[in-house]
Amino acid sequence: MATPDGAGQCYADKGVNYNNHPHNMRVVSSATVGDCCDACHKLEGCTAFTFDKTTCWLKNSTAGRVHMAGAVSGGIGPKPPMPPVPPPARHQCDQGIRESAGGQPCLWWSQGCSIGCASCATDTKTSKAITGNPPHADKIGFRKRYCNSTMEPTLPKRAWTMNVRAVDGAVNDSYRYNPWRAPGFAPVSDPCGQAGARYPWTPVGGDSSFTNTSLAQMGNLGSKVLKPTPSGVTWKTGSSVRVSWGIRYNHGGGYSYRLCKADQELTEECFQKTPLQFNRSQSALVWNNGTRYNLGDKAVFVDEGTFPKGSTWARNPIPRVADDTTGTADPAGCPGPNGRSGPRCIQFPALCPQDNGREPWSTDGSGQGACSGDWTAGVISDEVIIPKGLAPGAYVLGWRWDCEETAQIWQNCADVTIA
Repeated sequence: MATPDGAGQCYADKGVNYNNHPHNMRVVSSATVGDCCDACHKLEGCTAFTFDKTTCWLKNSTAGRVHMAGAVSGGIGPKPPMPPVPPPARHQCDQGIRESAGGQPCLWWSQGCSIGCASCATDTKTSKAITGNPPHADKIGFRKRYCNSTMEPTLPKRAWTMNVRAVDGAVNDSYRYNPWRAPGFAPVSDPCGQAGARYPWTPVGGDSSFTNTSLAQMGNLGSKVLKPTPSGVTWKTGSSVRVSWGIRYNHGGGYSYRLCKADQELTEECFQKTPLQFNRSQSALVWNNGTRYNLGDKAVFVDEGTFPKGSTWARNPIPRVADDTTGTADPAGCPGPNGRSGPRCIQFPALCPQDNGREPWSTDGSGQGACSGDWTAGVISDEVIIPKGLAPGAYVLGWRWDCEETAQIWQNCADVTIA
């Protein structure tokens, strides 16, 4: 395909997304695939792109090729030899890394959600691209808040997970309005998440995907379309119970667990009525082979500046390994766009003794150390306390992960019985 001004030629890779987060260079609005090709020619270092509807992701690699209906990827010059696009993962859970979970449980979240706002940017059903600000427009929430709120962050510095060398409020404090910087204060699209975190017609800065099924489609709200699925789990009031979650792409931040009566409308307000406290001595990393490492006093909990007032949140104990730190307080510590080789790509010291903090992290979107980066080698395990005096019956357990690197909140819901 020729560019409109004749600047050059690009090949087309139809129905494919170059799903390679670390290689995103810039996000621009484009009316046609030709415009996207032209933009790539003009951007130094750009060799490839993905075009979807009105948005173009400019990239420096074709890595991570996956099927994506309606998308057109491509690159400068003739199409190079490429292996076949791998078939969709058996369980459709983001490249199959969490395939034992079944379904698409890792693809329910909210995005464009800033602290102090009444709603998330994606709730408006807009067709306008939702992006961050330069120099990382590809990161939703980068140096940007999606409303006119004047609320300032409440998170104590000891619990930061990203850009930890920044001065609070400085220009390069680039993640200050993202959810984790005031735990619980950012809105959500739905307390159980939104399929793909956007409506089909809403382009966002970054990748957002969901494979439509007979059970749910892109944009559906979890509390509305996901049917009750009895787990057979019964918890007693006053007891400590084991819960866990796993990472695919690490965005820092922290998380909490809450309960809502199953016979009530599943709203964020309902879950906020019963936040669960952590048994702080029992947080652990559990590897997929069963190996367990208790975090002890290395675990970080926050109950100041949280919402609901006094609710306890846990810091994500897996340090992010940055792609690059452009636009932050330490750009030289992890030079991009294909970082992970710099001395300070890791955002805080890894907590397990076998992680030396200088792993040869890959740059294909799967960079991880023994307990750092996009950690898929295990799960983050906690004990939460079921309040005494809680009325017995059917409940829905809600998990909420407030991110710091992005304006995203990841969510899951599960059915339990309280006795």
